[in-house]
Amino acid sequence: MKRITGTHVYSYAKCPRLAALDLSLSRDLRRPSTEWEDFATKRGRDFEADYVAKLGVVAPVYPERDFAAGAAATMVLLRSGVPLLHQAVLVAEDRLGLPDLLRRCAGKSNLGDHYYEVIDVKTSGRPRTDQILQVAFYSRLLSAVQGRLPEFGGLILKTGNEERFRLADYQAVASEVEQELLLLRTAPDRARPFRIAACDSCHWNHHCLPQLEQADDLSLVQGITHGSRTILEGLGCGTGRLLAAFASEGGRARGNLDSALFRRLRKAAVARQRGQPVIESRPRNAAIGAAAIVHVLMDPFADRVLCFGVLHPALPGGAIQCSVLGSHDEEWSVIQGMLNELPPHVPLLHFGEAFPNWYEEQSFTREAGLGMSSRFIDLAPRLRGAALYPGPVYGLADFVRHGLARDPMRAGHASAAALWALASDGAQKLMAKVRADLHDLAALKQTILDAKPAGNETTVATDTGTAPA
Repeated sequence: MKRITGTHVYSYAKCPRLAALDLSLSRDLRRPSTEWEDFATKRGRDFEADYVAKLGVVAPVYPERDFAAGAAATMVLLRSGVPLLHQAVLVAEDRLGLPDLLRRCAGKSNLGDHYYEVIDVKTSGRPRTDQILQVAFYSRLLSAVQGRLPEFGGLILKTGNEERFRLADYQAVASEVEQELLLLRTAPDRARPFRIAACDSCHWNHHCLPQLEQADDLSLVQGITHGSRTILEGLGCGTGRLLAAFASEGGRARGNLDSALFRRLRKAAVARQRGQPVIESRPRNAAIGAAAIVHVLMDPFADRVLCFGVLHPALPGGAIQCSVLGSHDEEWSVIQGMLNELPPHVPLLHFGEAFPNWYEEQSFTREAGLGMSSRFIDLAPRLRGAALYPGPVYGLADFVRHGLARDPMRAGHASAAALWALASDGAQKLMAKVRADLHDLAALKQTILDAKPAGNETTVATDTGTAPA
């Protein structure tokens, strides 16, 4: 039986089903990792190694995967009071932790006049709940060794800054997660699969997604939550097909789901059965009209813009300008120059927060034109509110797949952009991806946002072809 590890805690915070499969199935059954996933993993390991190399740490020495020997070697170092311990081995019953760093603090413990606290090294720009829970798990193991729970835990972020947090604030949820993991180890079906955004990058998606499709699971209906799925299943309406045909009379018949929410879920189920998006009869926002579309490919690890593109006018046949950025230093001048070539006051459409966040951060230290950011319009919430789609929509790829019936990966996966930037043909790949995305955004604006609903609903005729890239 597998030990509960920090990785399982990390996985559970993302998706309980992910943790259940990690605990119950062999690693050999996972889907192969992609080239860009391996690249990202190596970056994370290299970042940790570079950071730790500057600290003068001590690490326990033991035969590979002999964790009993590793725990014994760790205890020797802890009792000796070394200032920083790297990759300690913490074992308690059927739980195992390998924290990045243990840091010595002044105070009484079973070790003497000192104790330790857990510090983990991460490549994110801000702390996340899954990371904090992982540190809390390690800290609970550490408390069994030293006889006291540290007051604080910490995360080293990619900026090199340390974020500290009080462990007492997370003890209740950390205990609950551990107990649930112990149950999932022997009863993995306690955690049913559910379609979420993280499925696209999960190493078990080849296992779960076909199951969901075969079962016509309600989580494949846009807008369904865990709670609404449970309610609907309790009403005997356990598939997308049944929901599309379900007629309720009164709140009790629909499980006391809000009537407006129920109608929207039912319409989304209809869209799934038809395989086409259904335009909402009363869009939430006024038509945008003439506009330009701006789009970036980012390297999130390096906080860099790799490629920037502009399509004007915002039509499938609009003209595209595209530029690959070679360094941080040229980002502002190139992008600002391309924006200044657009007609003044034209709305600047974008998808998601990557571009406006970058612009806001840069504008604090640059001579930014007044009012430029007021022209930004995020297409993501407008597209989500303007139609019901044949499947859940999270990122741009989902809108392209479900809104246009196109392959959103025909020019490659956006997550591979940082890897492309290192290749000899990287500039061509980056520009091809930006151009394809701009064509898709223009098509989504035209077919979804600019569509005129007729009567109660309009079904969009999707295009199974591909736009020019």
